[in-house]
Amino acid sequence: MKTKVYLAGLIQGSVIDKCIAWRKKIVDHYTNWKDTGKPYEDLIFLDPCNGESQVSDDGLSSNLPKKVILDKDYNAIKKCDLFIGNMDSFGVERPLIGTTMEIAFAYSFHKPIILITNNRVYQEHPFLSQMVSWYFNDVDEMLNAKAINQFYKAWHNAQY
Repeated sequence: MKTKVYLAGLIQGSVIDKCIAWRKKIVDHYTNWKDTGKPYEDLIFLDPCNGESQVSDDGLSSNLPKKVILDKDYNAIKKCDLFIGNMDSFGVERPLIGTTMEIAFAYSFHKPIILITNNRVYQEHPFLSQMVSWYFNDVDEMLNAKAINQFYKAWHNAQY
C-alpha cells in the first residue's frame, strides 16, 4: 500500500524557485529513506507544481483554465493520505487563498494536516488550530521530527 502526501503552498512565478525548493527538499529527504524498512516507492508525493503549467509572476493566472487547476488539486487532495501545507509567502504580499482552500478541502476529507508556519495567526486562528494535526515552524523542523514517518508507521508498520 502506498502513502500519498499532498504538498500545498504558494505557487507564484516571481518566486517559483522558492515554491519548488521546499517541496523538493522533502522529496529528496525521502529518496534515501531508511528508517521504516520500506522503500521510498511506498511514498508518493502529490505536488501541484508538477505538470506542464506555467504560472504568472503574480500567481493569478496560468496556461491552464482556472477550473482545471481547482479540479486537479481538489481530486489530488481527495486521494491523498496526508496533507502538508506550507504557509510561507516567500516575501510575496498576496494572501495564500488557494492554500487555505486546500486546507479546508483536506479537513473536509478527514485528512491529517501538517502545517508549516511560524506565523502565529495561522497557529492560533480558531478554525486552523482545530483543523491542523501538527504545526512546524519550518521544513527542517518537520523533517527532524519525522512527522511523515510517524503517520506512515502508524498506517503500515506496526511492530511489537
